Amino acid sequence: MFKYISTGLGLSYQYFKAELLAIFKDTGALLILFLALIIYPVIYGIAYKKEVLRDIPMAMVDLDGTASSRLLTRMADATEEMKVTHRVGSLLEAEQLFFDGKVGGVILIPADFEKKVMSGQQASVSIYSDAGYFLVYKQTLTGAMQSVGTFSGGIEVRRLMAKGAGLEQAVSRRDPIALNSVMLFNPAGGYNSFVIPGLMMVILQQTLLIGIGLLGGTDKERGRFRFAVPHALQKGGVIPVVVGKASAYFALYLVNIVITQIWVYHWFNLPDKASFLPALVLIIPFLLAVIFLGMALSTLFYRREHSILFFVFLSPIVLFLSGLSWPASAIPHWLHGAAHLFPSTVMVPAWLRVRTMGAELHHVGDAFLFLTLQAVVYFGLAVGLYWWVGKRSVAKSCKAGERKC
Repeated sequence: MFKYISTGLGLSYQYFKAELLAIFKDTGALLILFLALIIYPVIYGIAYKKEVLRDIPMAMVDLDGTASSRLLTRMADATEEMKVTHRVGSLLEAEQLFFDGKVGGVILIPADFEKKVMSGQQASVSIYSDAGYFLVYKQTLTGAMQSVGTFSGGIEVRRLMAKGAGLEQAVSRRDPIALNSVMLFNPAGGYNSFVIPGLMMVILQQTLLIGIGLLGGTDKERGRFRFAVPHALQKGGVIPVVVGKASAYFALYLVNIVITQIWVYHWFNLPDKASFLPALVLIIPFLLAVIFLGMALSTLFYRREHSILFFVFLSPIVLFLSGLSWPASAIPHWLHGAAHLFPSTVMVPAWLRVRTMGAELHHVGDAFLFLTLQAVVYFGLAVGLYWWVGKRSVAKSCKAGERKC
C-alpha cells in the first residue's frame, strides 16, 4: 500500500512538472491561461471605469420661448445625466441631430407651455430617447424626470405659498410622504461595479477550459499519447496522472486569482465586503470543478483549434445564463437547469453575495456543496475518459506494431 501511494505521488509530481513545462512552452496556452487574465479585466475595467453615463448630449426644442421654458431648459442642463448641447427650433432639426449621432435624446417643450402652467392646466413635455440603448435611455429618462419633477414641485409650492401657506408647510403638503431611497451594495449604480466581479468568474472558467482543451488537442494532433495509462501502475493508474496535471493548472490559477481578485479589485475600487474564509471556501471547489471538467472535455478534441471554437462559442451562452446580465428567475427553468453543467452558473451569484454583499459562509453553504459535488463528479469523469483514451492509445500502438501486446 505504501509503495503504491509513493509511486502514485511520484507520478503525480512528474506529470505536474511536465504539464507546467508544456504550458510555458506553448505560447498560445500561456496567452490564454495567464496573460488573458490580466488583459481582459484591465480592458473591461478601463472601458467601464466611469461607472455611469454622465452629461449625455441632448437637443432642446423650445417652441414656447418663455421664462418658464428657459428655466426648465436650465434645470435639464443642470442634471448630472444630461447636458443640453443643441437648442433648435423644430423637431425635424432635432431628429436629424439624433440620427447623425450628435445627441442621445430630444426634449420638446410645446408652444403653449407657460400659458398652461400659469392658468393651472396640465402642461406636457415630450422626451424622445433611444430605447435601443438601455444605458442611454435610462439616464436620459432619469434626468428628464428629475428636472420636470423639480420644476413641477416648484410651481406647486409657489401656488400654496400664494394661498398663505409657509414654505415648510407648502413643501410638506407638496410631498407629504418623503421617499428615502438607499441603493445597497452599489451606491453609485455603476456598471463597472455591477458587471466586472461576476464577469471575472466567467473569464476564469472559460480561459481554463480553452487552455486545457488547447493543450489536449495539441497532444492528439501531434500524436503524443500523454493520456495513456502508465505501465508503472496496473490498477487506478490514471488517478495520479489526472491529479498531477490538475495540480499544475490549480497552482497557476492561484496566481491568477491574486491578480484578478486582489489587484484588479483594488485598482478599479470595486465593492469588496468579503471575509477571507467564505471567499477561499468558494474559490477552491470552483477551480477544481472547472479544471476537471476541462480535462474531461480535452480528451474529445483532436485538433488544437477545436477547443477554441467550441468554448468561444459557449462563452456568451454561459455568461447570459449565469444570471449576471438577466435575472435567473426570468430564464426558463429547463434552460437555467442545463446551465448548471458549468460551475460558473452557481459560482457567479454566490461570489457576488460574498464579495459585493458581504455574505458569510452559512449564506453560501448550498453553493459550496454544489461546487464540491461538481468537482467530485467531473474528477470521476476525467479519470474515466483518460482511462478510455489511454486504452485506445495502447490498442492503436499494438495494432501498429509499436509495442508487444
